[in-house]
Amino acid sequence: MMRYAYSKDFIRLNILALDIHTCEQARLSRDARFDGKFYTAVLTTGIFCRPICPARPPKPENVKYYLSAEQAQQQGFTPCKRCFPELAPSHALPSHLNKLLITFDYHEDNLTSLAEKFNISTRQLHRLFKQHLGISPSEYFQHQRLLLARKLIKTTQLSLSDIGFASGFKSIRRFNEAIKQQYGCTPNSLRQRIETPSTKSIEILLPYRPPFDWSLMLSFFQKRQIIGMEHVTSSIYARNITIDQCTGWLKVSHHKHKHALTLQVSLSDYRYLNEVIQRVRKMFDLDADMTLIHDALIKTPVLAKMVAMSPGLRLPGCWDILEFSIRAILGQQVSVKAATTLAMRIVKQYGDYNTELAEEIAYSFPSLTVLKHADFNDIGLTQSRKNTLYTWLQFFENNKEVFNTYQSIETLEKQLCTLKGIGPWTVNYIAMRGLSDPDAFPSADLGIVKALTHQQQKPSNKAILAIAESWRPWRAYAAIYLWHSLAKKD
Repeated sequence: MMRYAYSKDFIRLNILALDIHTCEQARLSRDARFDGKFYTAVLTTGIFCRPICPARPPKPENVKYYLSAEQAQQQGFTPCKRCFPELAPSHALPSHLNKLLITFDYHEDNLTSLAEKFNISTRQLHRLFKQHLGISPSEYFQHQRLLLARKLIKTTQLSLSDIGFASGFKSIRRFNEAIKQQYGCTPNSLRQRIETPSTKSIEILLPYRPPFDWSLMLSFFQKRQIIGMEHVTSSIYARNITIDQCTGWLKVSHHKHKHALTLQVSLSDYRYLNEVIQRVRKMFDLDADMTLIHDALIKTPVLAKMVAMSPGLRLPGCWDILEFSIRAILGQQVSVKAATTLAMRIVKQYGDYNTELAEEIAYSFPSLTVLKHADFNDIGLTQSRKNTLYTWLQFFENNKEVFNTYQSIETLEKQLCTLKGIGPWTVNYIAMRGLSDPDAFPSADLGIVKALTHQQQKPSNKAILAIAESWRPWRAYAAIYLWHSLAKKD
């Protein structure tokens, strides 16, 4: 493989103004660090590719570069059949725009409702999309639907009707028309002949940009797994899942040869498939640009050492914000093992048991309605902790928009710290792992204090926050690395 030297800015940044020379070097080197950061369109063939495409590189005069797969497709280019651009890691975007995309509901939202969620004008929304993605919001979401549909058609055994609804199309007729208009053939023609599986589950590839340490991620989840609902080993993560009335299970493993995770999933309603994919990507932090994050962290010696030792350490997310917030409250001022035991007791006492699933993942996490009426007896909770849970459940029910439109840790602290029993540590931990905020930072955490203690001199909270300023906007990753440094010492 050819190797090139790149400017740091090119590697780090979302490439807002594509530089032809550096893009040319990147595609010729087929470096996985650039996968998903730009796309190569070939004028002579009408197809577009990822920088890592194994096909013979086209001549420079026949190449045009695009910011996103959606932009390339919108310009009339067709996804490559060898590198599958629709499988590339998500485009690295500014956090405020990324939050817009994560919260967009393909079945319910429109541009007006999305703008209202974040208290911005539709004009500003258009400007953001044009600046960072090269196309309008409506064009972006339509091409997102098409790319997802194409991926599911090509890589799964789902029925075409299930794929249409899972991709966000509101009718089979509209789905068929859109596929034919974009790809020049029917969905049935686009699908290659594949055998019908003997099981009801499907498999989907979820790529990422290296480095990614799968064993470390699994180790983190394994120590926190809820027995009976989750099953984590040295090679797989599996769990029971519920979204609204949709039930099922998922299993995640690492692909043997590719920079990707393999998601195996079974759902009672495949209209929720795209939401499952997005949740899993967030849970395992698959869209992080570690080059950019490391650059901010290595300025501090203790973090520089840990980054060098474990460059693939990522920020573990969560499956569901309600579930995680309950677990965070249970974890206040107790060990990880104790908090996990309490969560397991709640699940087994109040969660549903699905006899059709393997015993290891047969329990589902109880719903908000069930938890509101739970007495939490025989769980091992103090009365004050029970009161905190009741306060939290009532707040959550009446203020779900706080989490759907989350924008900053500072605002969230002002909203939640007024609740009795909820302090800055809990709020930051919920934001850090429950909402995947890369800048949330539980500065008062005992582990962080211990990791930053030098020659038996514990830093004050004020001193820790001052040190952490240089880590913005990646303080959550700093926290993960600091916790990991303690594990290395043990």
